[in-house]
Amino acid sequence: MNGVPFDASHPKALAIYCSDGRFTRAVEALLRVVGHQRLDTMTLPGGPALLCTSAANLSEVDTFTRAAHFLIEGHAIGEVVLVAHQGCGYYRTRYSRIAAPQIEKLQLEHLAAASRVLQRRHPALAVRRYYARVDAGAVSFDEQPAPT
Repeated sequence: MNGVPFDASHPKALAIYCSDGRFTRAVEALLRVVGHQRLDTMTLPGGPALLCTSAANLSEVDTFTRAAHFLIEGHAIGEVVLVAHQGCGYYRTRYSRIAAPQIEKLQLEHLAAASRVLQRRHPALAVRRYYARVDAGAVSFDEQPAPT
């Protein structure tokens, strides 16, 4: 494949979300809706959960957090979008004894905690948090309020 234009400037937005490919197009569409045609991405199972010691082990958190800080600083990222999603296999596996409503509650808590982790080091950074749901065969996003 040839001929794809290259833009040497770095995107100003970073999306951190789960690597579940069923949500990739929807997350990319969300970023366009909020004003970002191009984006840096960090995608691994669990996505934003990997920024929280309450959701991941220390080595996972350390590696993922270092990578996020590198992108934010090195690419002069101005906005980070954190996305958790319904039916996440990372959460179902890690919290196998907890029912879906409680898992969703944990995911929302982890989104808030991940936001605090990033803003502690980057106070001027804009961070948006979303929870993705599947309804009638389409993905919708619920924007979460700023953490307290």
